[in-house]
Amino acid sequence: MADTLAVLAGRIATLERLVRDLSRTSRLANSSIENGAIAVYDDFGTIRGSIGLQHDGTLAVAAVNGPPPPVPGTPTITSVLGGVAVVWDGSFAGGAQAPADFAYVEVHSSTDPEFPDGGSLFSAFYSAQGGTMTVPAGGPVWVRLVCVSTSGVVSDPSPVAGPAGPTPVVAQAVLDGIISELALADDAVTRAKIAAAAVGKTEIADGSITTPKLVVGELNGDRLAVGTMAAEVLIAASITAAQIKALSLTGDLMAVNTLTADKFVAGTITAASGVISSLDASKIVVGTFDASKATIKNLDASAINAGTINVDRLSVGLQGQVGQKFYDFGDQASKWSESGAGSMTTVAVADAQSGSSVMRCVGYIAAGYRPDVKIPFDPGVTYRVSARVRQTVANSTPGTNQKFYAGVAGIAADGVTWVNATGANSTSTQFFVAASAQDLTAGAGWVTYTGYIKGTSATPTGGARPNANAPGQLHANVRYITPIVFVNYTGGGGTAEIDMFAIEVVEMGALTASNIVAGAIDGQVITGATVQTAKSGARLALLGNRFFATDATGKVLAEIVPDDGNGRSAYFTYDSRFGVDYYGALTAGDVRFGVSGQTSLQEEAGVLYSFLGGGLYELLLSSGSDLGNSAAEINLYSETGPVAADSEIVLSADKITAPGRLTAGNMAFGSVNITPSAINAPTSFTVSGLHVAGSTFRAFVTANTTVPGTSVTGVAATSVTATGLTVWLTRSTAVTTTVFWMVVGS
Repeated sequence: MADTLAVLAGRIATLERLVRDLSRTSRLANSSIENGAIAVYDDFGTIRGSIGLQHDGTLAVAAVNGPPPPVPGTPTITSVLGGVAVVWDGSFAGGAQAPADFAYVEVHSSTDPEFPDGGSLFSAFYSAQGGTMTVPAGGPVWVRLVCVSTSGVVSDPSPVAGPAGPTPVVAQAVLDGIISELALADDAVTRAKIAAAAVGKTEIADGSITTPKLVVGELNGDRLAVGTMAAEVLIAASITAAQIKALSLTGDLMAVNTLTADKFVAGTITAASGVISSLDASKIVVGTFDASKATIKNLDASAINAGTINVDRLSVGLQGQVGQKFYDFGDQASKWSESGAGSMTTVAVADAQSGSSVMRCVGYIAAGYRPDVKIPFDPGVTYRVSARVRQTVANSTPGTNQKFYAGVAGIAADGVTWVNATGANSTSTQFFVAASAQDLTAGAGWVTYTGYIKGTSATPTGGARPNANAPGQLHANVRYITPIVFVNYTGGGGTAEIDMFAIEVVEMGALTASNIVAGAIDGQVITGATVQTAKSGARLALLGNRFFATDATGKVLAEIVPDDGNGRSAYFTYDSRFGVDYYGALTAGDVRFGVSGQTSLQEEAGVLYSFLGGGLYELLLSSGSDLGNSAAEINLYSETGPVAADSEIVLSADKITAPGRLTAGNMAFGSVNITPSAINAPTSFTVSGLHVAGSTFRAFVTANTTVPGTSVTGVAATSVTATGLTVWLTRSTAVTTTVFWMVVGS
């Protein structure tokens, strides 16, 4: 009987555990979002959206950080009155389907098929089925489409369609014949009504224009078509300065090299003779313009074409003043010199982050530098050296010949001799403070490397110096600096692109507590910094999204994180005892314990508090276990209502041991001594005064005898209640016998 009860109790415990586990599987069935939102993350921990109350007070399902949408299919455009009709059939390149986060497809137009400025955004198709719209245009235009997702991510542009222009209101053929000779009144066409060069020599009959028909001063250069007045038509010396209208003869009307110095009479061209607007630096041969031979008046910035005066045309002193801030956004690759087997060219790219072009470096670029840039080095200030670069084509052996170096090269006082970190005249072992042997990864996108320089030393240390508070030093013999890069080091055949290279003076003095005005940073957000109570030793630190405490060796003793990897904020403490790394974590409603690297969320020990719905609460105490083993658990359940007497404690374990006495309110046990009233006649004894909890009661009785079945032929119990029972004994001899009894309520 006892074995049967143990089996029955085990089965009941198993069923209760299964019911408990099922009741804990869903926590959202009776949940709500209180004044917040649920964040949705992908497998890499990147937030992809939120559901609920947004930052602007609206209630929405907001998507962020979505993938780039597919490229729309090529639109078709046709001419219509006042513009062009743009048709998109809803297709995407490569047969791709419309993305689930489709927002709209933008329509961009441009008068240039290359869309140098990105084009003009006119409107958008807001249905993935496509449609038709009219884009106003005054002349031929090209059109392309860009898809935008609900998280604001844009696709690459579609292939360009065009050109097409507006349909004219009146056909040209009609306009050509609408006005005839008979429709013109006499003297209706005057000189002012004839466009320049509209009447050429083929339209005028031979001998029809004579000298009396020409008014003095009325035949100007703007009335003659290009090429209609040849030199053989002119009488020698017939056109003098008096016949040329002021400012009417400019450089663009003269053939190249037709007007040379030997054609001018000495002293005929002076500053007073007129404004010279067509002379720029590219037209002056170096050394041919002697300031001592001429006086220049009224020459200001408006008379100098942009880009016509370079740094190498200035004196060394002026070069230094201009070069105190060097910035190259990839548009001057031809000015770089290098000694490797590669090439450096300027190319325009759509995704340049600085300007519109990059410097493309194909193959091994060894010691690429700017011969025209020599910046006087001031050891008393701080210089920031920055380079933005990406690898677009991998080398044959990435990791061994795909390294990038960026920094400055030192130059001696003579402006010619190199000075490297050892003081030698070499472009190697220079000062690569921004990037030193950085491995670039093809397809990883733009990476910006930054380093700092200040001061000199007889034995400077090389390597990158990304910390402004610990800048690198140059050799004591350095007087000038110039930018320097090594790409695809060493001997690589891949391709890298440099979008920006800058050398700037950033000296602002040391930042100390005395430099910060009280309240100056109140209300400000500081990101990307480490805040700690001490530079070394035991300290508290705030880094990224972690606030932690370390001991003197740097080992983390405690930390607070906004996400413990399971979507909960937590406070962790760590301890090492007997070589085991223990941790404890406090989250909302839970206290969890484990061993680093051995236990996971499913195997941790802990005290876990849960609301199961329907007025029922649970407190779970778990021992934790290794993966695949069972843990011992105690579940405490509350009453489901103010008068419901159903609070419960459930023990779950492979074995339960109670070294002391085990008592329970639904169990009562004892013994009685019964002397048979007659041989082989049942004799009873009534037990009373019990207080057994439960609604159904069962009794178990057994005789304490060595002659069961022979002398003691039977025992039984009747009238079992919460307060008592009747015990029966049948014996073939009149011997007093002890009978043990137990009552169990359920």
